[in-house]
Amino acid sequence: MSFISPLNFLFAALLGAILLLYMLRLKRREKIISSNLLWDAAIRDLQANAPWQKLRSSLLMWLQLALLALLVFALARPAIEVFASGGQTVAIVLDASASMSATDVAPSRFESARAQATQIVNGLSPRDGATLLLAARQTRVLSALSSDKTALKRALGAAKPLDTSSDLREAIVLAASLLRDKQNPQIYVLSDGAAPNIGDLQLGNAGLQFVKIGRSSENLALTALDVRRPYSKGGGAQLFATISNFGAREKTVNLELSRDDSLLEVRPVTVPAARKNAAGETVAGQASQLFEDLKFESGLFSARFEVSDGDFLASDNVAFARLDAPREIDVALAADNVFLEKALNLSAQTRVFVGDPPASRAFDVVVLDGRVPPNLPRTNQLVFNTQTPLTPVEKLGEIEAPSVTDYNRTHPVARFAPWNETRFARGWAVKTLAWGQNIVNGERSPLIVAGEKDGLRVVWCGFDLRDSDLPLRVAFPIFITNALRWLSAPRGQNSLENAPLRVGAPVPILAPQGARQVQISAPDGTRFSLEKHEDAPLFFDRADQVGVYRAQSGDWNQNFAVSLLSKSESEIAPRDSLKLSEKQSVGATNRARSNRELWGYLVLLAVALLGLEWWVFHRGT
Repeated sequence: MSFISPLNFLFAALLGAILLLYMLRLKRREKIISSNLLWDAAIRDLQANAPWQKLRSSLLMWLQLALLALLVFALARPAIEVFASGGQTVAIVLDASASMSATDVAPSRFESARAQATQIVNGLSPRDGATLLLAARQTRVLSALSSDKTALKRALGAAKPLDTSSDLREAIVLAASLLRDKQNPQIYVLSDGAAPNIGDLQLGNAGLQFVKIGRSSENLALTALDVRRPYSKGGGAQLFATISNFGAREKTVNLELSRDDSLLEVRPVTVPAARKNAAGETVAGQASQLFEDLKFESGLFSARFEVSDGDFLASDNVAFARLDAPREIDVALAADNVFLEKALNLSAQTRVFVGDPPASRAFDVVVLDGRVPPNLPRTNQLVFNTQTPLTPVEKLGEIEAPSVTDYNRTHPVARFAPWNETRFARGWAVKTLAWGQNIVNGERSPLIVAGEKDGLRVVWCGFDLRDSDLPLRVAFPIFITNALRWLSAPRGQNSLENAPLRVGAPVPILAPQGARQVQISAPDGTRFSLEKHEDAPLFFDRADQVGVYRAQSGDWNQNFAVSLLSKSESEIAPRDSLKLSEKQSVGATNRARSNRELWGYLVLLAVALLGLEWWVFHRGT
């Protein structure tokens, strides 16, 4: 049993007031009489009402004390937890993220959550209502507020889990807004709790209950996969894969590498068990593999494994990475800088013209160092120590000896390049414009900024190469090659060699110029249709399943694949609480329950006691 308003127990002090009244004597007037022989009864009554005498038992007193105790108990609003039942307006948030497909609860966590939601719906009374929300990358309302149980169950039956993460905060905030001003509102979150801190919530008068789904943490997952062409001339492509073990036992699997469904190699990989760090947090065991000298110019590579025991999530057992065919990049180096010239010539696909770019020739990228040539062509730019109308910064001044504080590890320009130890003698102090993105940050100002404006891309570097040790570091040729590939990539693409596409992220569709409609087939056979408008880039934002998709328009087709590659979703251990903030959380329950208040029964009993007290008083007891 719990109490909704426990502070009302302070009214229990009134019990002492009743006892005090019985202990105090009545006030009487004094009279002088000749004899007290005839007044014995009055004297005995006087003694009975003398102040601070020993309390004498009285049926009326006990009835009054019991009456007041019941009323105080009712004010505290005692309640007992029962299986979700009627008497409320509810919002059911059904987590549909990738981890909810885990099979540690038969047949799956999602099906178990669906069963719990059905139980809540069955408990509704005819006057109650419920709304259903599906929490995935984006929250979707499965059913508006309704008391029609058949319609609610039909909406539940149509729901299915996805391979994306879930935004539980968005779902809870939407649920609270749908229940605003409703009678006895209650939000049920059916989830394994695999979500970041939700943050402070304004739920109004709505209650929030977290129903934990799932039991085990045993899972093995591919959490990293990348394929790349070497940065220097010669040699084949390389593929890097990481397998993470979130379970308590060491596991050995056979990692299969394939290209376009053709098996290339199988390697046995032993992955250590997860462990606890000094802070008590679980750290997954990891094993990485590097496949080198792959003699292919392009292709869709996949890595996968199978586990017979101790692996409850299948969608993270496979991952994909595409290697696009190389194409030549025409670069104009409008500067006299031997470091830049050597770095630009490292790639076999780069053709470098040194000097101011002639108007008669088109270039994919123009590289500037300290000066802007006349008649600068309208093309993509790699800029050092100067400024053009395309650069995404506003100069504020200069700074001495800026040092690198952080860099964007996910941007294609900064990938694989170690920046932390790079030293600079001086640099620009700038303000990044709205369409710019900081790639490498210094203590007081960004050092490298990338941006895209009017269909053109630029990478701006706010320092002179001669005033830094960057040309002497491994990061330099990697950065130059990354920048050229990103700058010269077709519109809508991140680089020539895409980073692995993850579920839920928008996928660029490189349809030909004349295409007006593109058909896309998902791995489960679901078909989507996209309208293409002139030269505007086309993106597909419904890639919610792990696997290979096929885009088609007439004779043109494009295959692409998306992967989970998410440690947060692969770490399937169910949480014991839903963390709202650093200091606030909601404890988990195993079943959807609601508070059944008992104050009404207590008030009825108090009324009965009041009638009994009245009857006893008038009988003269």
